[in-house]
Amino acid sequence: MLQPLKNPTVILLSLVLVFSTNLQAQTLLDRIVAVVNDEIILQSELKEEVDLALIELRQRQIAIPDPASLQQRVLDNMIMQTLQEERARQRGLRVSDEEINEQLLQMAQANNLSLLQLIDALNRQMHNGFAQVRQDISEQILIQKLREVEVISQIFVTEQEVAHFIQRRQLEQNNFLYHIAHILITRPDSPTREQRQELENKVADIHRRLMSGEDFAQLAVRYSEGSRALNGGDLGVLAFDQIPSFFADAIENLQPGEISPVIESPSGYHLVKLNALTEAGQGNGITLEQEAIQAIRMRKANETFDLWLRRLRDEAFIEIRLEEGV
Repeated sequence: MLQPLKNPTVILLSLVLVFSTNLQAQTLLDRIVAVVNDEIILQSELKEEVDLALIELRQRQIAIPDPASLQQRVLDNMIMQTLQEERARQRGLRVSDEEINEQLLQMAQANNLSLLQLIDALNRQMHNGFAQVRQDISEQILIQKLREVEVISQIFVTEQEVAHFIQRRQLEQNNFLYHIAHILITRPDSPTREQRQELENKVADIHRRLMSGEDFAQLAVRYSEGSRALNGGDLGVLAFDQIPSFFADAIENLQPGEISPVIESPSGYHLVKLNALTEAGQGNGITLEQEAIQAIRMRKANETFDLWLRRLRDEAFIEIRLEEGV
């Protein structure tokens, strides 16, 4: 699923809290834990990202999974981040100072600081703290641009789809917002019978554990291969028409707190939890036709995003050295 830029308050707090652990990490002998095409990921870099993940999980009050599972999930995220940054550079995408400064101003305002106060706070908390934040923001914007180019811009909305959207909206009057969480277990393009059975058994076991009361967010962190796994699978709040079509029927029949049956799609197997259901407010001034185009484009993007990530990974050379490097 497509995801927004990180919340600026969370970025600032996480960077401040992780500073003390970074000093210890820098004293360790670095080793390569993964090779991604022509790039490498170092043990110290992985440790830093694990520390950040631990902080965010605590902020979200998600129980921490076992260290090995969390480390593997974080490394998977770093690999995908590296692949996307590399593809963006190949496409000639760039991030301007103006774009970075706009995000910095939002971060300062979210923390009730002026820009100068934000710079001072970051530099007092860590060496070159402000420069590190600028770099993190630049990477986030670059990846967002790549997704716009390779996913969203490739989506076409037909007049028939818009007409159908408007007709359904007028008939059904589904004016609710769905706060949903998601677990994805991916499947190869042409799985063998044994692979398919193994994956079906895995997702059935996860579903059984969820239905017996285990925490959805914790199992998402441990098992989900979706892009939001480290956030407990939280996809945020979506209008019904933005939800992937293969989710829609299952979600519409759920009550808050309930979990869907196993859902199969081209990207794999899905489990979805409806966290909350709220009535949407009034329109934001756009026409129903404009709303239809935006919603359909977002729904199609959400349907294809995980497939795009999987293709990106399948086309890459990736060597994991985690066991020998840690």
